[in-house]
Amino acid sequence: MNNLIKNLKSGIFLKSPIFWTRFFAYAIPFVFLFYVLYINFLPFGYNKNFIINVGSKGDTDSSKEFYLGPSRDLSDATTSSDGSTYRTLNGFAYVSFNPKVVLKNTEVTVSVESNNVSIIPPVIDFNPDNIKWDYSWDFTNGIPKDLTGNAFMFDGEAIFNGNDTSLELVNSADKFENGPFTLYAEWIPRDSSNNGQQIVGHFNWELWQNKDNVEFRIGRVNDTSDLVYSARYPITSEFFNKKHSAIAIYDPSENGYIDLFVDGVFAGRTYIKTDKIRTNYGNQNLSFGWTPHNYGTNKHLLGTIYRANITSENILPFSSETSFRLTGKNLKDISIVSAIPSEIKNITLNAIQK
Repeated sequence: MNNLIKNLKSGIFLKSPIFWTRFFAYAIPFVFLFYVLYINFLPFGYNKNFIINVGSKGDTDSSKEFYLGPSRDLSDATTSSDGSTYRTLNGFAYVSFNPKVVLKNTEVTVSVESNNVSIIPPVIDFNPDNIKWDYSWDFTNGIPKDLTGNAFMFDGEAIFNGNDTSLELVNSADKFENGPFTLYAEWIPRDSSNNGQQIVGHFNWELWQNKDNVEFRIGRVNDTSDLVYSARYPITSEFFNKKHSAIAIYDPSENGYIDLFVDGVFAGRTYIKTDKIRTNYGNQNLSFGWTPHNYGTNKHLLGTIYRANITSENILPFSSETSFRLTGKNLKDISIVSAIPSEIKNITLNAIQK
């Protein structure tokens, strides 16, 4: 015992290679376990800022936690006369956030230093009850009284049977076409074999359930053009027989566009420039469950519609800053868009998990 105490006091054991071999043999697994636990549970929280100096060396380096993705709509890196760097965006690009730790239920805020560049979050936490709608149809309590047609209630659901059921809003042929609007819908699709199943639509815009995507489309546009524009959200067979929601936006302007979100996930934006829905095209009413103006070529919707809402404004307007909640399952690519050539110098991101 005396010898042991003497050795400890003298520190001779620290010079022993056997001691250090055993020490590291035990310490390394312990440190690794502590690291794994820390990055998964973040016991002290997480609050970190990231900055992309656009145009600088490594701004597109995918080994970083926050980087700019290559895009055909981005210019090469450019240096200003004052030595600052930038790139010019004319269209779409994205920034990617791939943190080294596991983030759950984290508030993320992204902003871009540019006057004409908008940020679109990969996901939105949307509550339709927070919007003042011009039209609201709730199918959970029966077929709305202002709609006519032969869809029917069964076990508390509005049934569209895929064969001959549909509804329409009377005296609406001249509505929903003279300016911007936002459509919100909730439904269950049950037919994974056919395209062109209308959920809600007019003769010149429609939200469609297809067998491999959900599609928002407008057309014809202008007085003489037969152009049709669309935004699509790709799906698999697992999408069917489950309840979903969609937000479709039509925003005509000098740099007009249409947007589509499905289940809160951004599906895409399609720029329509100065094109606008042709107001003198067709004379059918707003319809649910079928596209009557395609002369019977489209299948009826097989499924259930729970809710539909329309307002004559864009509820998600242009913004150079956006916030969203990262749950761990969200897409981490954040779209940045510009309808005209615009210089981008800096993009910042802040992530907070308490």
